[in-house]
Amino acid sequence: MTAEEITSEGLPADALYDRAPCGLVTLTEGGRILRVNATFAAWTGRAADELVGAALTDLLEPGARIFYETRFLPVLHLQGEVREVALSFRTTHDDALPVLVNAVVDEAEAGPLIHVAVFDASRRQDYERQLLAARRIAEGSEARTRVLQNATTAFGESDTVEMLAQALAESAQQGLGAMAAAVFLDGHEPHLVGGTVPLDAALLPGGLPALGPVGPALATWSVRDELAHPDVAAALRAARLDSLLTAPLIHAGASIGTLACYFSRPPELDEHAVELLGSLCRQATQTVARLQLQAQLAAIALHDPLTGLANRVLLRSHITASVASAIERQEPLALIFVDLDDFKSVNDELDHTAGDTVLKLIAARLVSAVRGDDLVCRYGGDEFIIVCQNTDHERASAIAERIRVAIKQPLHDDGWQRVITASVGVTVHAAGPSRVLSGPELLRVADKAMYRSKDRGKDQVSVITL
Repeated sequence: MTAEEITSEGLPADALYDRAPCGLVTLTEGGRILRVNATFAAWTGRAADELVGAALTDLLEPGARIFYETRFLPVLHLQGEVREVALSFRTTHDDALPVLVNAVVDEAEAGPLIHVAVFDASRRQDYERQLLAARRIAEGSEARTRVLQNATTAFGESDTVEMLAQALAESAQQGLGAMAAAVFLDGHEPHLVGGTVPLDAALLPGGLPALGPVGPALATWSVRDELAHPDVAAALRAARLDSLLTAPLIHAGASIGTLACYFSRPPELDEHAVELLGSLCRQATQTVARLQLQAQLAAIALHDPLTGLANRVLLRSHITASVASAIERQEPLALIFVDLDDFKSVNDELDHTAGDTVLKLIAARLVSAVRGDDLVCRYGGDEFIIVCQNTDHERASAIAERIRVAIKQPLHDDGWQRVITASVGVTVHAAGPSRVLSGPELLRVADKAMYRSKDRGKDQVSVITL
């Protein structure tokens, strides 16, 4: 039929009905099909006369059928119409055909009829899926950006390696959706620095609390790795975990530690998750290196480079804090002043290299002779100070005597042997004195006691209690 014929005579009603770009169906009040157009029949893959007399519910998928019977029909009969209701038909190829349906009730003389318009929603569904996928990608990107921003802030505010490790564990846990995360740094053996470990250490090789066979690259283990890693799989199962992920922390081409993440379900490790993990680890390792360098510089500033003992800067602050603590707790405080006797002869008779060796050996003996909480300081040249908190006259005298005896033991190195003695002076600041002494005053009294030992013939211990 030409355009002129349609314009002048109009398109026959049957042609309009069949050629409509949507499915048209007329139903009885009971839901039996009275008439369908060619469009609807083609969508279902059936002939129009084959559909007449069938129940519409027989063409619906099970879930759509339940919705049609429990929600669609009650609303239709109550309101007289429904619009844009989502249903799903089953075609002869056993494919699902998602549709949107408009329906009205027609109160005809012979009895109510239901006229239904059916619109193919398969492309719309594809568009919605694409839109949903794009939205999820955008939300995921936003979430990852937020994790990185928060991590950058937390890393920058970390004053210690422990704070940094905790921030990394929390960021990785949030960014990957892990149940828990932990950070281990290398040393003599990997040790936990931040985060939590939900595994039993006894069930893993070597007793390591989280790692298993960690390598130089990102790796995962799961409860399904029974053959390859039975111990790790058993540990995961015992902790009701599904998977363990480990990522190395690399700085300047060398491993400095490991990030471990624990999952109760299989993790979604797509390229975006791997990229996020890599960014977190790179930022963290750079910050760890910075903090470790700062700690090394601080240690250098507070310690003697030859012996490794505390220097005068650290000694002054430690004495000030110790005096304040002793006064507050009403505890005695002792200072021990050690001066090596005739040390100049070592340099004169041997050489300065031998003198440095003697000082290092003496420093090691001092550390071994005192208690773990006592501070040993190289005060200058061949002079040493030991600060002993909560130490009375009796205990200070015993420590000083151990020091004197330890120093007196023969010293030897390649090609020489020497015996060195020391004059030791001790001052004890008793609890609750009538006069509170400052750190410098205590040092002067300890120095005075040391010179008493010199005057008494050297290799002596003299104690002054205040």
